[in-house]
Amino acid sequence: MKHEVTTMIFDPHGEYGAMREKGSSAKSHRNFNVVPHGYPEHIIEFATDTTINTKAKPLKFTLCNLEARDILELTSLKSAKNYLTSLRKAIESIRTVKKEYSLKDIIGVLDSEEDGQNAALINELEYLNETNIFASQGTKIDDLVVKGKVTIINFKGTPPDIQELVVNRIATALFELRKVGKIPPMMMVVEEAHNYCPQIGLAASSKIFRTIASEGRKFGLGLTIISQRAAKIDKNVLSQCNTQMILKVTNPNDLKAIANSLEGLSAGMEDEIQRLPIGVALIIGGNIQMPLFVEVRPRESRHGGESVEIIPSKRV
Repeated sequence: MKHEVTTMIFDPHGEYGAMREKGSSAKSHRNFNVVPHGYPEHIIEFATDTTINTKAKPLKFTLCNLEARDILELTSLKSAKNYLTSLRKAIESIRTVKKEYSLKDIIGVLDSEEDGQNAALINELEYLNETNIFASQGTKIDDLVVKGKVTIINFKGTPPDIQELVVNRIATALFELRKVGKIPPMMMVVEEAHNYCPQIGLAASSKIFRTIASEGRKFGLGLTIISQRAAKIDKNVLSQCNTQMILKVTNPNDLKAIANSLEGLSAGMEDEIQRLPIGVALIIGGNIQMPLFVEVRPRESRHGGESVEIIPSKRV
């Protein structure tokens, strides 16, 4: 019986849904006798835009369950604390007359106060309203996290800044819920991680990933970050990764970032990383006594990230 790990994947390009389908069985010296196999029964997929991602369930937040501080965390306001009192008063005044309300209701109250200091807040709330990520009945955490299942958060078609806001909200909620044991131990996988915890500048989700990277393990929340550009990932996050699986890297900046995040990586090993053949990875860290070269077998499921053929190849 296979051990099934509860997993959540943040998927910016909508590639991981392909795990539902079986892959191809191309014959080569590297096929490892892999039998193509799909995993539709293990996959749960949510998306903020279900018009593009038709196989996914809609991902929504319940506005009425959010306090003023929570809503401000979904904005990109740099001085959010300056607007906390105004937003809190607006929400409290609405709750005295209705249980369910929308961002338009909050905007209306703030606008009626004719306070010029609220202009930036109103602009942010209007932008959030256009994203259509709020509903009277949002996605329940019990639907989002299911023991032994893989949940994919598909962001295909979602603007990058909205991706950051959603990732920040979900990652923060999972961390807090895992600390009190309300969700099962799980692994969080972040594809294109440099978009969500960048080295230069701050994303809305930067802070929570620094926290999870340094504290998540003791609460049973693992973190896997994936990127082709190691130099663009927050060094505070990268350095907390106990185990690194490194494929071929030739960019000197990325090599330097990898070397700085690891202890005992020799110059000779850096040269080896630049010469790694396709399908071979270098594993360092964890309980591994010394750097280990491994050959990665082909996947059983379909590869959702294959490049589009501009000129079709001839297949026999």
